[in-house]
Amino acid sequence: MKNVALVCSSGSSRGLAQIGAIEVLQERGYNITSVAGCSVGAIVGGMCAAGKMEELKQFFLDIDKRRMLQLTDFSVTTSHLVKGDKLLEAFSGIVPDARIEDLPVPLSLIATDVLTGREFVFRSGDLCTAIRASFSLPVVLRPVEYQGMLLMDGGLTNPLPLNRVKRTNGDLLVALNVSAPLEQEPQSAEWEQPSLLQRLEKLLGRTTPNRSEAHQSEVSGYADILDRASDIMLVQNAELVKTICPPDMEMDIPINRFGSYDYDHAGELIAYGRQLMSAEIDRYEAGL
Repeated sequence: MKNVALVCSSGSSRGLAQIGAIEVLQERGYNITSVAGCSVGAIVGGMCAAGKMEELKQFFLDIDKRRMLQLTDFSVTTSHLVKGDKLLEAFSGIVPDARIEDLPVPLSLIATDVLTGREFVFRSGDLCTAIRASFSLPVVLRPVEYQGMLLMDGGLTNPLPLNRVKRTNGDLLVALNVSAPLEQEPQSAEWEQPSLLQRLEKLLGRTTPNRSEAHQSEVSGYADILDRASDIMLVQNAELVKTICPPDMEMDIPINRFGSYDYDHAGELIAYGRQLMSAEIDRYEAGL
């Protein structure tokens, strides 16, 4: 059995593919001895370290558009669109009431202090608080006040925290990177990536033209520009950390491969993660 230091990246709903990847790793005899995660990777990585992967998988398989709307408590402030209290309450049903330092597997979760611009690494403290802070997407979710900091999405500073996972002698560094460089011609047309405003309108049952109905090559508004700017930042930061800490195995999903808010497609995303991880293990074990 080979020991694995596992790193789960940020990447919104694409991160659900990490669930399938972890299943395949364990089925193929790889023992996860430490985990680091960021944003959606903090959810997946945190639950992996806590031994609650089956509960997490079922939670997302039960998500549909109606349930997504039920979990969206819109805010009346100008700093964020969603308070996140309903989502946190739903997660509390599956996230164990535990402290990070007491988990069976060492865990590091990444957040960003927006007051200083610095990365903050949770290696102790309340697990649910750490997960909530790590995936507090700017503008979308309310940030988390913690020890004099104002914490938001860890993807702002370290979307693929290969340099934060605890290492043991002889382990393999495995990256589940769902914020990989863009495909020039995405293979899947199932999930277009509309702007944030279009996603919210879709969630509310309204309809707006998607990019395929307009011109995909054109930037269609300020929300679209912000989306694309965020994508560029995530990809570049993830690529940079890989030059510092090259992984032994890497599952890559281009950032434009699927939409960012398609949590109601959990089954397809989990299956896709299984497919990619299986191919990556085959490549590694063949010495390619």
